[in-house]
Amino acid sequence: MNRTIDKIFLMLLVMMSSFQSIAAKQPKTDHPLVSPYQGSSIYSKNVMQYEEYRVFKGWDSTAKKYNTQMIEGKVTRILYKNPPERSVLELYRNYQSALNQKNVDVLYECNQANMECVDGYVGAHLRQQFGIHAIGNRSGRYMFAKVDQENHTAYLALAVGEQSTDVHVIELTKMETGMAAVNVAALAAGIDSRGYVVVEGIYFDTDKTQLKKESEPALSAVAKLLQERPQLELYVVGHTDMQGALAHNMNLSTGRAKTVVSALVEKYGISASRLVGHGVGPLAPVAANHQDNGRAKNRRVVLVQRNIAQ
Repeated sequence: MNRTIDKIFLMLLVMMSSFQSIAAKQPKTDHPLVSPYQGSSIYSKNVMQYEEYRVFKGWDSTAKKYNTQMIEGKVTRILYKNPPERSVLELYRNYQSALNQKNVDVLYECNQANMECVDGYVGAHLRQQFGIHAIGNRSGRYMFAKVDQENHTAYLALAVGEQSTDVHVIELTKMETGMAAVNVAALAAGIDSRGYVVVEGIYFDTDKTQLKKESEPALSAVAKLLQERPQLELYVVGHTDMQGALAHNMNLSTGRAKTVVSALVEKYGISASRLVGHGVGPLAPVAANHQDNGRAKNRRVVLVQRNIAQ
C-alpha cells in the first residue's frame, strides 16, 4: 500500500514539474510591424538582437547568381503555417493591403508562378542561402520593402507560399557595445595553450573591409599583447560565413585581415614585420552555417602564433 502511495506521489510531482515547465515557456508572438493573415499560426520564430541579414533580391540569369544586399540590425524571422483553403494570391494581397497603410516602399517583388524569383529549382537554395521556406519551385510570391517609421527604419522580406509564409523584419538599430570585454590575459592564455586565439570585439562594415569604431578596445588589447611580448609574431587570419560566392569571401576575409594588420601598425606602432594577414573565407567554420548564431560565430578574426620564441 505504501509503495502504491509513493508511486502516485512521485507521478504527481512529475506532472506538476511538467506543468510548471510548460507554463514557464514564453508564447511565440507576432511582430508588431506585420499582422499575420487571420487563422495563421506560428511554426517557428527566431530573434537576433544584432545580426547581418542577407536580402534576397532575385536571380540574375545572365550572371547566374543571386542579387543580394546586406543589412545589419535586429533581425526577427517568423515562419507561419497558412490557414487552409486560402490561395497564395489571396494571402499576398491581404498582406499588401495592410502594408500599404504603413508608408511602405516596395524595393523588389517577384511571382514564382511566372518564374520571376528564380528560373530553376528553388526550395533548398532559398532555405539555405536566405532562410526563406515558403517559395516553391512554381509557386509563391515575394516582396522586399522598406518601412519608415517615426523613430526608426525597418526592412521587410515577405514570402507567401501555398503552405507557409515567411515574415523577416530587419530593424536598423545601433549595436550594443561594451558587452564583451577583451582581456589581454585571455589573449595570451589562448596563444600559450593552443597557439591561436579568437579576438572578440572586432567589427567591420557589412560586406566590407572597413573597421567599425567599436573595434578599438579589441585592437588596443591585441596591441598591448604584442607590446608586452616583443618577440611574438602573428598571422592575423580573417574568416567569413558561407553566404555568398567563395571567391568573394576569400577576398573579403583577406582584406579584413590586412585591415587589422594596418591598424595595428599605423595606429599602435607595431612593427609590420611581426604581422602577416591572411584570409581563409568560409573554409574553417566553427559552427553550422544554416543558422544565424552559427554564421555569427564563423565571422571572426583569429591570431595564430608564427614563431616559437616569445
